[in-house]
Amino acid sequence: MHAAIERVTEHRHRTATAASLVALVAFVGVVALGVATGRTKLTGIVVFGFAAMLGGVAISHWGDFHTPRQQVWAYGLASGAMLASAAALLAPKAITQHPEYGGFAIALGYLLGYAGHELGHLLTHYDLPLNAPASELTLHALAAGSIMGVVYGSLPSLTPLFGYGIVAHKFPAGFTGSETVEQSGLPTIVMVIPAVAVALTAIPLSILAPDFSTVGKAAFFGISTGVFAHVAIDMLPECTHGDAGSGHGAVRCSRDADRLRQYAVLSTVLGAGAIFALWQLLAVA
Repeated sequence: MHAAIERVTEHRHRTATAASLVALVAFVGVVALGVATGRTKLTGIVVFGFAAMLGGVAISHWGDFHTPRQQVWAYGLASGAMLASAAALLAPKAITQHPEYGGFAIALGYLLGYAGHELGHLLTHYDLPLNAPASELTLHALAAGSIMGVVYGSLPSLTPLFGYGIVAHKFPAGFTGSETVEQSGLPTIVMVIPAVAVALTAIPLSILAPDFSTVGKAAFFGISTGVFAHVAIDMLPECTHGDAGSGHGAVRCSRDADRLRQYAVLSTVLGAGAIFALWQLLAVA
């Protein structure tokens, strides 16, 4: 029995590593395509986003976040930052394109994230290279890349404020996604897949896609916002007793659970507050 489990685990690791390497090769290919077709601004943005997410992955992989207190603070700061960036940096873009369609698209995106989380449990019976949170992050990244490809002509330059907006949600997404990947027993390299997903849709669509209507843009922005908000909420730290709960931010707590719950609330508020404070500094600079 033990040997069979080891074989299944080894096969799953090989599949995950192979899929990650294929995604990385595809990323290099589309980046080269972007440079060759003169999409230098878009190429710089997607490469910067790729690096920002891998920065979060690196902090998770080489950091030490194993005690309940460390996990609560890590999940809280990251999920609070993700939720604030979804609400402040993504949602307004959907609403300003079309208030009603943008709002419905946000709801649809959230429900897609929820569906991916719930139905993703059905896929645990198969040796797939991604777990539910990484799959949700990949879906968000594909949607975000679609938006960037569609609105390529109106994308701003990579200013400090725009770069901050990318880091504000890519860095914490990389951190929390990496934490759950390791808990699922998958190799950290699979985080390459959501990290490259933006480029895989953004650059080809910037070349091929016609100009979308405001409703279409509102739908793209809204779906991306909703999926990312679901990931953020799903990562909110929750103290549990015994086995971890259904949320990916579940932390097994000891007898000082009341104190950890206080840390959980404080960390999420500080994570969101940090995003606001940094945005405020850059916005008035």
